[in-house]
Amino acid sequence: MRKLSIKANLLFAALAALAGCAQTNYQAYEGRGDQIIEGQGGTKEVVDGYEIWDNGTPPRRYKVIGVTTIEDFDNVFGNRRIRSAIAEQIRDADGDAAVVVSLQGGGGGMAMAFGSNGGFAAGPVYGKKLNRYQIIKYLDKK
Repeated sequence: MRKLSIKANLLFAALAALAGCAQTNYQAYEGRGDQIIEGQGGTKEVVDGYEIWDNGTPPRRYKVIGVTTIEDFDNVFGNRRIRSAIAEQIRDADGDAAVVVSLQGGGGGMAMAFGSNGGFAAGPVYGKKLNRYQIIKYLDKK
């Protein structure tokens, strides 16, 4: 019974970590005049109808309307939440897409627990990611 209890506690702790949501912080861009950028191209992923550029820039004219910082766990669930949170930030800012500024964090390891009766449980432990994206508005129609 004790062996089951340790495994159950580890499972509940892992589920609690996965059940969280991505933390976001949006700041509107302010400056003298519009910062107009001519994008050169790159790679994108479309999430909920919004383009997320993780490598390069859109091959179009655009302006930066804000910057969002998104933090979540570095795992398959956290990565999905991050993508959805970016799309939500684009929508809320009335933007068209997001362009990566920086990707930080990640890393992981293994956690192990030993019970008093010789039971053993192990599982992956992940760090957090802190991603920063420019929220942009296209200036030309495609």
